Amino acid sequence: MILDKICFFMALLLVALMAGLFFSFSIAVTRGLKKPDDKSYLQAMQKINKEILNPVFLFCFIGAPLFLAGTALIRFFEDPVLFIWMLVTALVYIGGVFVVTMLCNVPLNNYLEQQDIGKLDAEAAKSVRSRFETSWNRYNHIRTLFSILACGMMLCIGIF
Repeated sequence: MILDKICFFMALLLVALMAGLFFSFSIAVTRGLKKPDDKSYLQAMQKINKEILNPVFLFCFIGAPLFLAGTALIRFFEDPVLFIWMLVTALVYIGGVFVVTMLCNVPLNNYLEQQDIGKLDAEAAKSVRSRFETSWNRYNHIRTLFSILACGMMLCIGIF
């Protein structure tokens, strides 16, 4: 059936794109953002958090778990072994990326958005950055690992 191949391809593509995004943040963006002073860092992250909420990102972010679930559902009717593998892959991605984002990164982004950076003194800016940066980076590393794991699992499924 062609639908299973299209659904699998879309899931793999979207998972890979998200893995690339998180990986880029982990190895380059967050490292570069360690350099500026506290207020500059906070302003940059506020701008990034606003700009990332665009149709392309949202399609990839929401589409990946939907296509993963769709692929698992199709496999349920076609091949019980592949169904189990796709279900585990979907759970790895959804738990390690989607849930972590919604429960951890988004609340931190919302916290940062509520800050009026221009009105913060140096000590307050340092405090806001301290509360935000370390946790956000940790959760992004988690999303990176789980998205790469899910992508690798899908590649293995596609090969076999």
